Amino acid sequence: MVGLKIAVLSDLHVGDPGPIEARRSEIADVLLLRAIHRINRYLHPDLTVLLGDLLDDGQAPEADRWRRTIRETLDLLDTPVVVLPGNHDGDIDAFYRDFPRPPSAFTLNGVRFLVFFDPEEPGWNARRTEQDIRRLAGERRAHAGPLVSLQHVPLFPPGRATCPYNLVNSPEVLRALRGPGISLTLSGHEHKGMQLFRQDRLFFAATPALCEVPFRFWMITIGDDGKDVSVHDERLRMPDELRLFDGHVHTRFAYCGENMVVSRAVSLARDFGLAGLGFAEHSAHLYWNRQDCGRGAYAEPGVRIPAGKHLRAEDYFAAIEPALGPQVVPGLEADLTYAGELVLRPKDRARCRLLLAAVHRLPELQTPNPDLDKAADEFLHIVSRALSAGVDVLAHPFRVFRRSRQPIPEKLYAPTVRLLREHGVAAEINYHTNEPPEAFVRLCLDAGVRLAFGSDSHNLYEVGEFRPHLALLERCGVPPSDLSEILRPGGPG
Repeated sequence: MVGLKIAVLSDLHVGDPGPIEARRSEIADVLLLRAIHRINRYLHPDLTVLLGDLLDDGQAPEADRWRRTIRETLDLLDTPVVVLPGNHDGDIDAFYRDFPRPPSAFTLNGVRFLVFFDPEEPGWNARRTEQDIRRLAGERRAHAGPLVSLQHVPLFPPGRATCPYNLVNSPEVLRALRGPGISLTLSGHEHKGMQLFRQDRLFFAATPALCEVPFRFWMITIGDDGKDVSVHDERLRMPDELRLFDGHVHTRFAYCGENMVVSRAVSLARDFGLAGLGFAEHSAHLYWNRQDCGRGAYAEPGVRIPAGKHLRAEDYFAAIEPALGPQVVPGLEADLTYAGELVLRPKDRARCRLLLAAVHRLPELQTPNPDLDKAADEFLHIVSRALSAGVDVLAHPFRVFRRSRQPIPEKLYAPTVRLLREHGVAAEINYHTNEPPEAFVRLCLDAGVRLAFGSDSHNLYEVGEFRPHLALLERCGVPPSDLSEILRPGGPG
């Protein structure tokens, strides 16, 4: 049984900022979390492998804390994981106090994996021990199927790659690697990466550093026939030339927020290749306390916005003000009453350059056995009233049904598109606990309704994570070169 997908990450270099500017150690924890969520939700490998240099300095006073942070992130993985140390990670025994130590060999889907800890040599090279060479040769003779050798320092035939690092005894190691089936060597260490190449039945690759722009990792596929290997390059940074705008970023004022810091969100937006972002905090979270928001106190028609200690709108606008500029705009995600009224003070609306409207509750969906036809009528009534109030974007259309564990009534698509077109409002593509209906997006495109990208970030790793947005539009026949024609412009207007 063969046919195996492997997510391969290397060279995180988690730690404090260092002298090498290209090495983004200070955001490596966010990069790893972003990669893990992408792996779990969209890539679905059979195995995830980390090939060393998880830390920038394994001897640093903070090394134990950094290792624990990485381990907590890796614990989120849906796949088995193999973690190897690199030359920056320090003592191997200390390293494996925080990470599961892999077996020296294991088999998955008919693929035999071998793990090596090669001793370091001058010039940031390494050497395979005689004992490990004999082990490799024995495994290769015994296993007729695909074999994968995992190590930190690259292994390849001398002169066949521009990589400056190698095992100093690579010819001897390669002789042991040859055998009845294909063999693949997977490594890290070379931050630029070493593109997959083949020599007879041997394949060689070194994954690039996650900590350097454009923050890459690889998906390796061993084919169903066990005779071929392919690589797909995953990039956490969005392409600069697309000039994408994230119009839905939350702050610490969201009761459902996790770690949002305004200055870090802005900095990460630049790191992830965005042209700008819009802060769009929940309006109800600025006016009601957590308990009252949770029970939907704001949703009753004609409800009065309370005054007093829970009114936090001034604090919100003060918190985002230092970050504002041509690329960073102030906004709100206006909650709606059951009558479709914006839960929004006029003075706060006047401060917004970006206004989203969001249906977070429907009366019928609060009942034990909701009538979906009635819920659909409620949705259209609320949306019709809200869009006529002059908002810019309808946030996460139809997510209210998903959150209530109900199917989306598809009969809503066409009338919602008509309302959006009539009022000149953009429909948001939003994947935060949501799956945008492709059929609805296609109707928007056919009708000339503008679209808007929103991460709906409640955690910093989500800022500008538009991989699924771009993939959805490509499925709908919109190439990246045409995005400016169908996306709502970033910022005002």
